[in-house]
Amino acid sequence: MKKQLFILYFNIFLIFVGIGLVIPVLPVYLEDLGLKGRDLGVLVAAFALAQMVISPAGGAMADKLGKKLIICIGLILFAVSEFLFAVGHTFVTLIISRILGGFSAGMVMPGVNGLIADISPSKDKARNFGYMSAIINSGFILGPGIGGFLAEFSHRLPFYFAGSLGIIAFIMSFILIHSPKQQTTDGFHHTLQPEVFTKIDWKVFLTPILLTLILAFGLSSFETLFSLYTSYKAHYTPADISIAIVGGGIFGAIFQIFFFDKFISYMSELTFIVWALLYSAIVLFTLILANGYWTIMIISFIVFIGFDLIRPAITNYFSNIAGNRQGFAGGLNSTFTSMGNFVGPLVAGALFDINIEYPLYMAIAVMVLGIVLIFIEKGLRKHLSKAQ
Repeated sequence: MKKQLFILYFNIFLIFVGIGLVIPVLPVYLEDLGLKGRDLGVLVAAFALAQMVISPAGGAMADKLGKKLIICIGLILFAVSEFLFAVGHTFVTLIISRILGGFSAGMVMPGVNGLIADISPSKDKARNFGYMSAIINSGFILGPGIGGFLAEFSHRLPFYFAGSLGIIAFIMSFILIHSPKQQTTDGFHHTLQPEVFTKIDWKVFLTPILLTLILAFGLSSFETLFSLYTSYKAHYTPADISIAIVGGGIFGAIFQIFFFDKFISYMSELTFIVWALLYSAIVLFTLILANGYWTIMIISFIVFIGFDLIRPAITNYFSNIAGNRQGFAGGLNSTFTSMGNFVGPLVAGALFDINIEYPLYMAIAVMVLGIVLIFIEKGLRKHLSKAQ
């Protein structure tokens, strides 16, 4: 089991190093092609739409055909999409590349989430999903640093490097990953067990779906445009953007590895998400007020902590109520994340071209909405428990 987890973690690490590689060079790349904030929003939205379309099928196929097969297909698509972006000189080519990348994400993530759930004892799932998020974050720590270095030679070189990492991850997955003999039938240990919800099936996935949709919309609005935002506001170069993202990634990984499972053991996922949202909203507002290279750099180091803790908490919540449909739950999570990631960048990109601070205001408003939604859910749950 530990060997399988290590291989999964390592491959996910390679993929997200590849994704992180290209972030610092996006402002230069877009400027080279004469593209603006709304164009970046369209590219990210195309990725998210493709992921949204394929995720339900990806999750179902992972359960039925095997998670290893779905992961391998997704890794091939990832490599192709990155190579295509590297050679692209037209907006249409970039759109096609992002669509293939979205298909990749919609297959790899449900497969990986489901496989981790299958091979993890119930008591270890929260920790293992927290580790996965930390591994993803670690990829973003190393990736931008490498990307900023490679950009000194060519702003297209990071995309070639990312595609190569995808091929390596595919080879490792094909050779070393083995499907477990027995799939999980347990969710996470939690004060509210899945059977509690059987009388109110409409609510089982309603809250995590709405929460995932809302938060993906808000988080993607900021994350999509972070490199452009710092480039415009503080005149950051690819190297500066690399430092900001690497620093933020380090702090995020520290909190995920050393504090996430401890937080979850003391409070429910929903309560934890409320605190993470409140923290994120305050830090984003501080970033709006900030001016100067080092002030923005320091805030960049801590702004992603809340985001990096919210995602594994939502993944926990989904898996907790999924029972033996872990692939389905992963696909559902991926689908509605993609919906938010589709709409958020489109709106944020248009707002960015009007005023670079508007996407941050929108992200803050969405976080407040998420907090309100959780309090409504808690109120309904308390009312139902009294009625019983």
